[in-house]
Amino acid sequence: MKRTKLSLRIAALLLCLTLAAAAAPFALAAEPAPSGFRYNHDPRLNPAAMADIVWSPTAVYGFAPSSEGSLSAYADFDWSDAAIVESGRADRVAYQAGMQEMYELLDALTAQGKDIEEIARTISAKRNELRLAANADDPAQMAAAKQHNLEKYGNENGPTADSLYEKYGSWETVLEKAFSTNAGMDACVGLYDSNYTLYQASGLVPADDEAVSREYAVSALVLRCGTEGSEAELSAFSDGESVAPLYAPWLAAAVAQGVLKGYEDGSLRPAVPLRRVEAFVLLSRLLPEAEAVREPIPFTDLPAWAAPEIDRLSAAGLLLGRGDGTLGANDPLTAAELDTLLARLG
Repeated sequence: MKRTKLSLRIAALLLCLTLAAAAAPFALAAEPAPSGFRYNHDPRLNPAAMADIVWSPTAVYGFAPSSEGSLSAYADFDWSDAAIVESGRADRVAYQAGMQEMYELLDALTAQGKDIEEIARTISAKRNELRLAANADDPAQMAAAKQHNLEKYGNENGPTADSLYEKYGSWETVLEKAFSTNAGMDACVGLYDSNYTLYQASGLVPADDEAVSREYAVSALVLRCGTEGSEAELSAFSDGESVAPLYAPWLAAAVAQGVLKGYEDGSLRPAVPLRRVEAFVLLSRLLPEAEAVREPIPFTDLPAWAAPEIDRLSAAGLLLGRGDGTLGANDPLTAAELDTLLARLG
């Protein structure tokens, strides 16, 4: 029997997880994460992750569960203790490996001709089973997980299929949500980069070929090399209040450092896609010490206002353009291109 469209979509998500694991295997670290550990992709840019965790410089991987999010049952653990964190990492790896069981179950139920409701109910129950199984070797943690489930869902095993249907309004969504992963917990145990393509496929963060917004891109750049600013920094702009709270500190820092200056009409336009030329100008301002090693490239589509900054970058060998004499100045910056810029910041 042919797979349903939903089954194919979930298969795509799981393929992303498989590819991520192949690129960065879920092997336990032989030693604790080094001091100053940093992910290639900062979890602080992921709203879904930050709903459950907090930045914690003393934590092994820089993040710990929040006492107010869905991971509150784990908030009292010592996330600066490498042994505790590595134990949690092992549990997480085992749980994610169990997702393959869910996919095999999905295929079997689909082949049997089960309707979407029965499939969603069965898969949801399996997910609850796997989540609890991750605590099987730690009675205290198992008890805490069940107590958390009881308080949050009224069921110690986790959310029931009926409660999920009431929340999402369709069995298709219930089924799709069963295959989601908690990006916050991944960040706490060192697996965030390994699962990043899954977050992209799930729409939690921009896909590689997706244009990134000004607030997202500026935050990513400042997080790599800057500090927080204050709310006062953004109040001077006509649309400063429209900046998403998650990104506000980093945009404020960019304004305070003279990196982000806004538009002539006094706006920031935080949700608008960032253009390539704007991104390169931001990069130039973040790299004021870049030294010239050659003559600047005479890009044919370089706007006059950006010329000094772009010329300095190209003269330093940090900018090559499209290879056809153009910069692609007005093209939107993609997530993959942003990753390249972040790499140049070290």
